[in-house]
Amino acid sequence: MANTYNWVIGNLNAKIENDGLENVIQTVHWRLQATDENENIVDIYGSCGLEAPEADSFISFDSLTKADVEGWLESKLDVDSLKANLDAKIDSIVNPTHVDLQLVEQTETETETESVEE
Repeated sequence: MANTYNWVIGNLNAKIENDGLENVIQTVHWRLQATDENENIVDIYGSCGLEAPEADSFISFDSLTKADVEGWLESKLDVDSLKANLDAKIDSIVNPTHVDLQLVEQTETETETESVEE
């Protein structure tokens, strides 16, 4: 089964007024999440700067939808590369190649016992 992907939109940084337009979005803070069939979830995050819109294509903040913002991101970002990165992260969870190990410290008595046995 293929991984599923979901955009999570964080803050939208806006210029209060720009050429007569109000609350013009300049930066989108985003995360793209991937989930596999075993409910493993990974994400990648970033921000994306936007050019100032033309007056005839401007979407007021009150009318702005998540789909609008996703469209902006998908037109500016290399989404296929982001998804490949997320797929690799999930693969490393499902098929790990490394493990974290912790060294157990010996007490002074254990060290003395080992020295006597030699």
